[in-house]
Amino acid sequence: MKKINLSLFVFAISLVSFAQEQGQWSFGAGGDFTAPDANANIGYFATDGLLLSFDFEMGMDYKEEHIHENGETHKERVEGDFTWGGSLRYYAKDNMFVEGGLKMGDGYDDPDTYLAGGVSLKLGFDDKLWFEPMIKYTMPGAEISTEGNNESQSKLGLAWAFRYTF
Repeated sequence: MKKINLSLFVFAISLVSFAQEQGQWSFGAGGDFTAPDANANIGYFATDGLLLSFDFEMGMDYKEEHIHENGETHKERVEGDFTWGGSLRYYAKDNMFVEGGLKMGDGYDDPDTYLAGGVSLKLGFDDKLWFEPMIKYTMPGAEISTEGNNESQSKLGLAWAFRYTF
């Protein structure tokens, strides 16, 4: 219920905005300073200052090496994964934004949700390339509580993105 209320709150805030131009498209790529992943998204400014995005993340297959107590090594293949989701961003004042989103595709019924706040800093290309540092609060949908596994704990951290608008 908290996640639904949070999503409705972010949506309600985003109904009025006049910071970014309607009709612009945007491509972004970024990650989280506290996690070894990266993601990409494509967005559209539905109204001035309201960015609707489709987010996706793809992990590649890799091999992980385990060393047993007897000194033997064992390589295990770890499959890549694909997650997708959507987000809604509202530019509250000039280049400052709040954002909320959902992420699916990790094998669980409940989506992961997040809330972020940050700033878009113009870097170049006629002010179309932006660097976006942000504070991000993630609430995992998975309720896993196994020993030594922090997958189901909420996290507050710093995130970043580069975004190009056209």
